[in-house]
Formats: sequence, C-alpha cells, structure tokens
Amino acid sequence: MKRQSQKSPVPIAATNERRKFVRATLVGSALISPKSGAKAITAVLDNVNRVGAGLHTKEKLAMAEPVTVSLAFLDSDRVEQMEKLEGKVAWARSWEKGFLIGVVWDELVTKEKNRWLYYYLDETVKSSL
Repeated sequence: MKRQSQKSPVPIAATNERRKFVRATLVGSALISPKSGAKAITAVLDNVNRVGAGLHTKEKLAMAEPVTVSLAFLDSDRVEQMEKLEGKVAWARSWEKGFLIGVVWDELVTKEKNRWLYYYLDETVKSSL
C-alpha cells in the first residue's frame, strides 16, 4: 500500500484566491475610510466574496491605498447588519457615474471575525448550487 503525501498548506498570498471564491451579488451602502486620515467616502457595494469586494463611488481612490470598508446590509430577517473590513484598493476604473473600485481584504472573511457577512456568503453559495 502506498502512502499518500500530505500537501503542506499554501499561504493565502501565494494562491489566486479570487478564483476559489464565488462572488455574491450584494447591493448595499458602504463607507470607505482611507487609513491615511483622508475624508471617508460613500460607496455602493455591488458584489463581495471572502477575499474582497467590488464597489462604485463618485470619488477615486489610489491603488494599494489601505482602507476600512464599512458595509451595511439586511440579513435574512431583513434586519440591518454592519461589518467593518480592513483592506487595500486593488484597482479603480472610470465609470460613467464615477468609479468602479475593487478592494482586497487583509484577511479572509471568517465566521469568527465577520459573522454576518460570512453567513450571507455561505447561504448565497449554497442556494446557487
């Protein structure tokens, strides 16, 4: 009988995470606060996954700018929930009504740290199978 080799865990930064996690459409209010201390800007969340989010806003943010994104959304009981996630601006593109912005979270969304968003993503993925 052959022994199977165990794969060692690969660090998150070394993998292409965005291909592993399904994007969930989640439209809601967001506030993007640059960690530089610049004025926070309002945004609309378009989609999200465990790795990051796509948003649109009227103001542009710089690439790789560290930010805190505060998301407000309704849970399955239509009660407003709030999540705050730390991340960096991965990309920003001009759009007819402002800018489309992609943010990559500093840490994966987990049940322990981001309870409401984690459960939303989990239920959305289950219902799409």
